[in-house]
Amino acid sequence: MNNIESMLEAVSKKLGITPQKLKEAIDKGDLSIALSNMSEKDAKKLNSILSDPETLKKVMNSKQAKELKKNMQK
Repeated sequence: MNNIESMLEAVSKKLGITPQKLKEAIDKGDLSIALSNMSEKDAKKLNSILSDPETLKKVMNSKQAKELKKNMQK
């Protein structure tokens, strides 16, 4: 299992959904599944990141995000 699969597994477990369902939601750009299963604190933090263009740019340009995107395009 590579880092991306491990990350999807860990996140999906925390959200209470399957890794496949999480991957499908990410592919569609649908974060509602993640937000609905997150704690209020985590959902606010994610929304804060998504609403701040500079922070979002840093996250999307991270090594992990680039690797995730690459692996999800397979």
